Amino acid sequence: MQKLKYSLLSVLMMMLAFSCADEPLPFDTFDEYAKGGFSRLLSTDGGTFFFTDPDNSAFTFDVEYYSENNGGDIAGHEWSVRHRNNVTGDISDPAVLANISSSSFGTDPKSGLPSASFAFSMNDAMAALGKTIDDFNGGDDLIFDGFIIMTDGRRFGPDNTGGSVNGGAGFDGIFRFIKPLLCNSDLTGVYTAVATNTSQGAGIGWDGCAGLTWEGSLEIVQVGDGEYTVLTTNEGATFDDMSFGNFYPCYGVDSQGGMPNNNPDMLTLTFIDACNQLSFRGSSQWGEVYSFNEVIADGANLTLGWTNDYGEGGSTVITRTDGTSWPALKG
Repeated sequence: MQKLKYSLLSVLMMMLAFSCADEPLPFDTFDEYAKGGFSRLLSTDGGTFFFTDPDNSAFTFDVEYYSENNGGDIAGHEWSVRHRNNVTGDISDPAVLANISSSSFGTDPKSGLPSASFAFSMNDAMAALGKTIDDFNGGDDLIFDGFIIMTDGRRFGPDNTGGSVNGGAGFDGIFRFIKPLLCNSDLTGVYTAVATNTSQGAGIGWDGCAGLTWEGSLEIVQVGDGEYTVLTTNEGATFDDMSFGNFYPCYGVDSQGGMPNNNPDMLTLTFIDACNQLSFRGSSQWGEVYSFNEVIADGANLTLGWTNDYGEGGSTVITRTDGTSWPALKG
């Protein structure tokens, strides 16, 4: 968590400061990067895919196109879909869903850049993959990948586009949507919790916090279909806390800025219940990706173990006080 991370504005200010000196810049400038194109997400309805209702599962989104020539050297935009079986771990080969040429682009009225609108349904995806609902499990994922095709034949997709462009602040490039196949879910409630920090062996300061504990009130709040965030209360203050209470004993957090979600009104890290399969969505305010490494539902107790790619992690036991048991959740 305690990492030095620059905003786009601070990077631009550094570039201006260094431009006044003769020394080489300590980072690559735009002119030094290979240039291609990307699509910027303008809007989406955030449509949800339900394993139990494929006929009414769809999503739409609008994009505009950027390149060195204001989108003029983008020849087309292709979208494919893959099925990730979260029981076996298998991922299918991609199947093309849409492939539009620049002659079909519109023009965004605000920016004047080329633009396009897309609508994909669960039935569209299954048909493209040659599958029926019987080939899926609740909690599986449909992965939609977008590829920008340049006039010189180059292709830019989620795997060969830098993270600063691919969803990074200031660019908002969109190359991938992941739609979990959800079931009806309701994990909401106020519970008691005991969080224990665990070392991930990453060689960072967090390792020294292993074994430290926090105990308090934890609320699970639904922010979308099968999508949740977490509120914890510590010393009278309540924060959006996707560390499940583990940040308090290690970092002594006393403000929202010290939590993975800095602004709870603009959530970027949540967790998903896809037919009892739990997973994280998004990333923290510092760009860290989270994952569950332990999910144990045992009557009134739910144990959630998590880690992130920075090397933080913990385990929290969340206890119901309403006399009921947790559903058969798994990670």
